[in-house]
Amino acid sequence: MDSFYKVLTPEQSAQARGNNFNFDHPSAFDYDILYETLIKLKKGYTSCEFVHDYPESQWVKEKSTTLKSVDIPVYNFSTHSREAKTKTIYGANVVIFEGIFALYDKRITNLMDLKIFVDTDADIRLARRLKRDITERGRDVQGVLQQYTRFVKPSFDDYIQPTVKNADVIIPRGLENAVAIDLITKHIQRQLKDRLHSLRWDLARTPIGEALPDTLVVLEPTNQIKGMHTILRDQTTSRDNFIFYAERLSTLVIERGLAELPFDDHTVITPTNAEYHGKRLSEQICGVSILRAGGTMETGLLRVCQDARIGKLLIQTDPTSGEPQDATVGTGAAGLMAIRVLLDHDVPAEHIIFLTFLAAPQGIHVIANAFPKVRIVTSMVDPALSPDTLWIEPGLGNFGDRYFGTEAD
Repeated sequence: MDSFYKVLTPEQSAQARGNNFNFDHPSAFDYDILYETLIKLKKGYTSCEFVHDYPESQWVKEKSTTLKSVDIPVYNFSTHSREAKTKTIYGANVVIFEGIFALYDKRITNLMDLKIFVDTDADIRLARRLKRDITERGRDVQGVLQQYTRFVKPSFDDYIQPTVKNADVIIPRGLENAVAIDLITKHIQRQLKDRLHSLRWDLARTPIGEALPDTLVVLEPTNQIKGMHTILRDQTTSRDNFIFYAERLSTLVIERGLAELPFDDHTVITPTNAEYHGKRLSEQICGVSILRAGGTMETGLLRVCQDARIGKLLIQTDPTSGEPQDATVGTGAAGLMAIRVLLDHDVPAEHIIFLTFLAAPQGIHVIANAFPKVRIVTSMVDPALSPDTLWIEPGLGNFGDRYFGTEAD
């Protein structure tokens, strides 16, 4: 909640520098921005509807889901002002929000599924205040004590302590209460488990039409491609062979992806002193892999573009699910998040080419509907997802485990 202090006027800033501004009063916080931010975080993603241009009798409304980013203000407690930069975070299955006035505003408390009041001894609160303000916020001891007696303690008695009536759970003795903390921790873990795959299952249920989007490029199904897929899909294939053919296939996917990039005319002089009018890439290439399995495609990229810059994205996933969601596109959930991060860092959608070993129609449609300017290149499209596990079928198993040899972990 400390990120949502109001921007001070010049007069208020002068008061703050003299330790005469009350930061512990409800009016010091911007509840409007806080409310909007929590709404976005709790929603986590936005849904858009698309109507396909099929014959009228076959019109299908599709829902596409795109993860929503939220810009959190950064408040500088040394200068008592907001900084120009913000912190970008994304919606999650469980959002934990804390602050001294977290239970004060009714709009905010109405958003909460569980409201907790941590009741700590006054001496401990003062000790923590001294340590925090001196070491982290550049205050002096006299100024901290002055603020505590003038503002902090009265505000606690008048505004904070009364909010205990809004709490669902009251934890006495703060951090010393290990039993209460354990109960809260287990509750959060249960919520994470219950909500873990809700987004992916929603994406998997996305209605799809017969035609794949125009932004999809699939490698020509030559005997060479089919032969490599046969080896990669075979459950008896050794890890060494799996790595060899995976890297070979990734090179072909990347080569096809390069054909989607812009090229400029370029003339060179050959060893025979003749001119050759050819092409060269218009821009520097940057490859961003979605860890962990997406990192396996870096070798293929560097084989064909030695000067390519490499970046990495780690998309949080369930370690027990076994769903291949990085180097392959099943539901499209990891791809949605990765593309959203790139867009939030000012990468134009038309400059993004999404490369994947294998894809399912659901994931392709989800990404294409959410980001119609993003091109997708894959070696093959499998018919569907498993209705029980969301694995691509027939698929090739857990790509990351087979590549890194962690199948037995």
